[in-house]
Amino acid sequence: MSISVILVGIGGRGRWAVEIFHADPRWTIAALVEPNADFLESALQYTGLPKSAGFSSLSGALKSVEADAVIACTPTRTHGPVGREAFAAGKHYLVEKGMTFDWEEAKALVHEAETAGVRFCVAQNYRYHPSETAVSACLSDSSSPYYPGPIEIVDLIHHRYRPEPRTLNYPYAMVWDMSCHHVDLLSAWLGTAEEVIAVASNPRWSNYEYDANIAAIIRYESGAVCHYVLTHAATVSDYRLVLQGPKGTLRAFDRPGVQFFPTPTAMLGSSEGIDVPMPALPRGEQGVVDDFYRYIVDGIEPGISGRNNLKTLAVCEMLVRSAAQRRTVRASELG
Repeated sequence: MSISVILVGIGGRGRWAVEIFHADPRWTIAALVEPNADFLESALQYTGLPKSAGFSSLSGALKSVEADAVIACTPTRTHGPVGREAFAAGKHYLVEKGMTFDWEEAKALVHEAETAGVRFCVAQNYRYHPSETAVSACLSDSSSPYYPGPIEIVDLIHHRYRPEPRTLNYPYAMVWDMSCHHVDLLSAWLGTAEEVIAVASNPRWSNYEYDANIAAIIRYESGAVCHYVLTHAATVSDYRLVLQGPKGTLRAFDRPGVQFFPTPTAMLGSSEGIDVPMPALPRGEQGVVDDFYRYIVDGIEPGISGRNNLKTLAVCEMLVRSAAQRRTVRASELG
């Protein structure tokens, strides 16, 4: 079954959509929407589409071409309006992360998609990376030699050297733009978050108008506690993921892959890391597109569906409320 799509936002981050939907025979690009004339011309040449397939607005494309779905890789502030336009036209909708930076709007978008009878997904591509997929496999298979048991202690620390704010020029942009990846993974691995306490900050050297860094403790209903740090205004790029259970620890640092460390046999002891086999996977965005296709054609709801993504957006909202109000925020407050 071939599904026709309108691609909205095809410069910068949106280039992945042009490349993947053009190469995948299950999809047909019906139109490209991009206000930047240079980006639009480049994408038209790449896909071989005629100039008549290029538009500066989604409304223009919807009036002129037949399509089944809208794919949006636009700034986060536009995700809601673009989605509503797609839903009103009866189109399935795949949008770049984060779904939105407004919790109430997130709930409304999911409801509107369901009311329109269309499929709605969020491109949380980190779920489909080899290391993250390997972790998911280890945690879900109690017979695996790399199974650490139920996770209760987690460190997820990501320092990013990103000195130019660019589109991250609104309050708590780091949460809605990047923490959404991290807490999406944590939700997939640990379940529902129960409460959050967070602190946002901005170093003196930062070029960001608003806080660019956040540190938090996230407690999950499962009993797991995550020590979480994200910095955009860092001076080093560094990533650390540690998940500890009774049988051992899964650890990914700034090195390829994941290692499993069995629980030591002696007080204050240590163990040797064992490399966890990595799956051979296409780029993460292809995994997103594959699941979106199955959702439309077979009705198989993926973890990245709009409805499931509310669990991710809920943690983002809790991080923001806690940092802004300087208090512990519980999931029960969100409604």
